[in-house]
Amino acid sequence: MAAIIRHGLDGTGRVGTVRCAGSAPATPMHAHRSLVAGRVDAGSRVLTLPGETWRLQAGDGFVIPPDVPHALSAATGGGHRIVAVDPAAFAIPGWTAGIVRDRAWSDAFDALHGAAEAGDADIGPLVSTLLELTGPLMASRDAPPGACRPVRLARRVAAGDLGRPLDLSALARQVGLSPFHLHRLYRRFYGLTPAEHRLEARLRLARRLILGGAAIADAAAALGFADQSHFSRAFRRLMGVPPGLWARQVRRSSAVSRRRPSAP
Repeated sequence: MAAIIRHGLDGTGRVGTVRCAGSAPATPMHAHRSLVAGRVDAGSRVLTLPGETWRLQAGDGFVIPPDVPHALSAATGGGHRIVAVDPAAFAIPGWTAGIVRDRAWSDAFDALHGAAEAGDADIGPLVSTLLELTGPLMASRDAPPGACRPVRLARRVAAGDLGRPLDLSALARQVGLSPFHLHRLYRRFYGLTPAEHRLEARLRLARRLILGGAAIADAAAALGFADQSHFSRAFRRLMGVPPGLWARQVRRSSAVSRRRPSAP
């Protein structure tokens, strides 16, 4: 069965949702600025984290903190759901990524995903419940060794000026390292390459532009993609669906929320 992927947002835009049925397409190694929590509903999935790989069965949950690289693929058909919580709106503790096998956590995840997918705006208490239940199940993340100043500078540059392609040689000269040394150190500290970080930042901004009303071709041109086809391939590889379908799904979710009558 081919994958059927549906995206949505809660009524405030602070919690995103994904629902995937069928053989989930493999995502590339990537990271989010959001806290990601997920649950396998049927079949199995393979979750790849730096230095480890987990095979998840039906009923297994997972938690991936902001900025932790990961990849997800289908081991067999089935389905999974994801919620992505904005850390600018909710305090996210410093957890490690991990697997969850806990009934109360699963029930809280189901409640949050269902409300967010339906476009509910009163989502805060459900997020708080999930975070409270997650805390005892996750290990605290020890502070990693600080990246050296040239690598920190490289990350700031990689996330800026998104309308231009990234030139690794020029970036290495700017921070005073060889391209090979910069590439190796950057991946060691951040789990991704400068180019992968730049691509994520460009796609993240593209999503905001499209939801703000920009045409897909205009968003692609503004962010320096060679053409709309190139942009659509990159978008689909990361999000699982083309940008036009993603925008329709999210806007439909928002429209449903706006039409829902307020509680008396």
